[in-house]
Amino acid sequence: MPNAELSNAFAAVVKRRRLAKGFSKAVLAERAGLHQTYVGLLESGKSNPTLDTANMLAKALGVSLEKMITEAQSTSRSGEKN
Repeated sequence: MPNAELSNAFAAVVKRRRLAKGFSKAVLAERAGLHQTYVGLLESGKSNPTLDTANMLAKALGVSLEKMITEAQSTSRSGEKN
């Protein structure tokens, strides 16, 4: 797996799940205790979350971090793009 492939796939999962919940970036950021700008940077692939931050995002989206990582791995293996 290339260096950023999993990170980009995780970013796509965050964005897809955020949109599915009907959350704006501001709402997700508030629920996760993060700054809205950071969420935008993450979703665009310009920043990568720590495990703690990824877990905060997962909780804010109502899903386990394990599920989000598994989804990202599946996405990156299938070659799906944002």
